[in-house]
Amino acid sequence: MKCPICEGTEIIYDAEHGNYVCARDGTVIEENVPDPGPEWREFDAGDRNKKRRVGAGITDRVHDKGFSTIIGGGRVKDKMKAIRLQRLQNKSRVTSKDKKLVTYLSILNSEASKLGLPGYVKETAAGVIKKLIESGLARRIDTYALIAATLFYVSRLYKIPLQLNEIKKLFNIDSSAFWKASTRVQNVIQKSTFMSNFGGPSPLEHIPDIVNRAKLPPHVETMAAEIASILIKNAITSGKGHLSVAAAAVYLASTILDHKKTQKELAEVLNITEVTIRNRYKEIVNSLDVEVKL
Repeated sequence: MKCPICEGTEIIYDAEHGNYVCARDGTVIEENVPDPGPEWREFDAGDRNKKRRVGAGITDRVHDKGFSTIIGGGRVKDKMKAIRLQRLQNKSRVTSKDKKLVTYLSILNSEASKLGLPGYVKETAAGVIKKLIESGLARRIDTYALIAATLFYVSRLYKIPLQLNEIKKLFNIDSSAFWKASTRVQNVIQKSTFMSNFGGPSPLEHIPDIVNRAKLPPHVETMAAEIASILIKNAITSGKGHLSVAAAAVYLASTILDHKKTQKELAEVLNITEVTIRNRYKEIVNSLDVEVKL
């Protein structure tokens, strides 16, 4: 659009009068333009949510991606008819083919909320569950073990450290069931497009959580992160459990900075063995040639 008088292109829309006006000389270029916006006024976020007439966004956390319509029972003359329509809609909303998926997604959303996982982790995990069911890999396997493995590996994908012991305890599954499920989950993840970003967490991701649980000051976290970075750079962590390496780094940093926590205290907080932390600690001290005076 161009102004016929000055040929300028700085055209603004005057919402109050419904006109297109040239910003340079004030020439009215077009009058009585229909307003493409909503026909209501809004004064805050609550008012906006109350008046808007669009549904939620597309999501994998629901079996039909959120496209279904819910029949309300508000201001209707025939309430019995509304109730019958609601029952009919509920029956038709979930087909027999989708019942298994609905069950899995319901458990997934519930358990992910207990773990405090963010929405994007739930979305990706729901996508993995759908692929597992579609490919037939969800057959003849414990439901909770499959969901536990999915949440564990998707959390690793997004660099969110989850302790394996906590996952197994929450879902009440043994190591055998978990590893059987994890084989199927990794099979799906490896064939998916988001596999290119999958690198797994490093000891660095565990350190803030360990420091927080052990109630240590922030500068202990800083030194522990520096120690872990040196270990990673020199490939000293290769083949070692990330959690135990992080715990040993925190123990070493707390000892150096005189905020001592015993290996037993850290082991109890993290639900791992004291021997594991001790072995990793000795390896770090020997590798970095650190002399610690207790």
